[in-house]
Amino acid sequence: GIWSCFFAYGILQESIFVYKTPTGDKFKQTTMLLIVEHTVSALVALVIMQLFTGTSSNWRQHLKSQGIVACAQCGAKFASNEALKSVSYPIQALAKSSKTLPAMLGCLWSGKAITRLQWAAAFGITLGTAGFSMGGKKGSDIEAKPLGVLLLIVSLLCDGTVSAAQQGMRNQKEKLSPYEQMFMTNVGAAMILLPVAFVSGQLQAGIGFLMENITILDEIAIFALCSAFGQVFIFLTIAWFGPDTNAKITTVRKMATVLISIVWFGHTIGATQWAFVGVVFASVLAEISEKLLTHGKKENGKKENGKKENGKKEK
Repeated sequence: GIWSCFFAYGILQESIFVYKTPTGDKFKQTTMLLIVEHTVSALVALVIMQLFTGTSSNWRQHLKSQGIVACAQCGAKFASNEALKSVSYPIQALAKSSKTLPAMLGCLWSGKAITRLQWAAAFGITLGTAGFSMGGKKGSDIEAKPLGVLLLIVSLLCDGTVSAAQQGMRNQKEKLSPYEQMFMTNVGAAMILLPVAFVSGQLQAGIGFLMENITILDEIAIFALCSAFGQVFIFLTIAWFGPDTNAKITTVRKMATVLISIVWFGHTIGATQWAFVGVVFASVLAEISEKLLTHGKKENGKKENGKKENGKKEK
């Protein structure tokens, strides 16, 4: 479910920002696009709660933590979408293909230790993404502008804040349901973006652009629905299998999306750039392998401790 929704999401996201009108104009109203995305996601979560799960009575005590998540997620999405005006989608996806970088940034808040392999993976991803960006010939569709790279760094900082805040919420005694988290996060993000879009004029300009270019409406509608149902699958995966499993699924998805984007939109990639793509993929796979090995050791340790305790009881 996650792969299907976000494969389509990634292709549509790039398609929306490379769309050109007959006069050569492009869709530039990022805040309006995000308002549509967050509103649709909030409505989907609300419908699911009303029909199936209901709501808890303790949601008010989570307003502060959910507000932090909403602000940070809003910033991450805005920066990554805005970056597409200055970098190609493969560069954006490569930069955000690892959960290590946001997790390391989140450690600045939580104080969690970072392994040597994670440092090495972060360095490999940074080196690979930078090399891939700079390896494109001048004037090609893979060339990255400094503003786009800066926005990707901001997006990663915001992802790290989301990761730290959500980890803190998992340690709370009274927790929100996945759909309540989804609803509150998206409503909060939409409320933040609405006045920004109105004051900046992007709301009015975006509506005007869509009214004049109705053909792009279908792509935006499907884009928003893919985001909404993709979030449903993500929250269900976290609830049923845990955040580590979800991180592995989304990481592999982002890596595959890079290749799909290159083929789908016909991006011209040189041999050196393919080598740097390999560096990023190898770094991400090393990161996943470490998590799998660590998880396996923990499970074996729990089993051995359980056997020892059972042995003591029998004696």
